[in-house]
Formats: sequence, structure tokens, C-alpha cells
Amino acid sequence: MSFRFGYLTPKQRKYWGLRRNGLTQAEISREMDVTRQTVNKTFNAIDSRVSKALLEAAEVNKVEISRVDPKRGFLLGRSPSLGMDVLVTFSDRNGILVWYRGEGGCSECSWLSSCKQKLLMEAEDRGIQFPEGAEDREPSKLAEILFKKITEE
Repeated sequence: MSFRFGYLTPKQRKYWGLRRNGLTQAEISREMDVTRQTVNKTFNAIDSRVSKALLEAAEVNKVEISRVDPKRGFLLGRSPSLGMDVLVTFSDRNGILVWYRGEGGCSECSWLSSCKQKLLMEAEDRGIQFPEGAEDREPSKLAEILFKKITEE
């Protein structure tokens, strides 16, 4: 099972994407040519799976949970051992990602490019606009913006 795609079936990922794009259940029903009851049942299953994925990621990373929102695909918490706030995200393109709030040192990390790309995709998927020149910022600065925007909504 892939951590990126193993949580949702391809059809569930399609529903997830439609909801993330702001479509109502009635619109999704028409788009997918199914009843609204089918859409509702599908979203109940999706929310259950996304919630389980977020909670498992929190457990594995020993995160004390303060908020879970499976419909928007995120979990907020705190790592007591690291003394840092934690954001766990779920998205179709990135799967589960765990972000720690803190000062980076990103310029010395071998994951710099990968983290930056994933943060940019995560923001795009969520309709979050980074400031001009975001591509030139360290991932820790982008993650801080992501944290703030997600927790404000």
C-alpha cells in the first residue's frame, strides 16, 4: 500500500478532488452521475479514511492532537518531545505530510528542493496564495505561511 494513494481508492480521490474544488454534493452527484445519497455515503467513507490516516500519522510521530479536520485534510497538534507545533496534511498529490513549526536551517538540508516543491503543491491544492517570490524562500518560511493560512480558516 502506498502512503500517498493507499488511503483512498481512485474513485474516492476523484470525489475528494471535486469537493476540494468547492463543488456541492448536488453538483458532485450530477458530475459523477450518482444519487446524492451515494455522494453522502462516499464522503462519510472518505472522511473516515482521511481521519484515520491523519490520526495514524500523529500517533507515529507522537503528536498530541489539538484539532482534526478530515474534510479539509489536516491535523494540528504539538510534539512534546521537540516542543514544536505540528501540522499534518493530507492531499491527493502529496498524501500524508508532517510539518514541524520551527526555524529551518533548510539551506543545509538535502531535502530542501523536495520540501519546497511539496509545500508549493500543498498551497496550490488548498487555494493558498504565497507571496510574490515564494519560490526563493526557505521551506521553513513557506511552512509557516501554510500553518498560518490553514489555522486561520
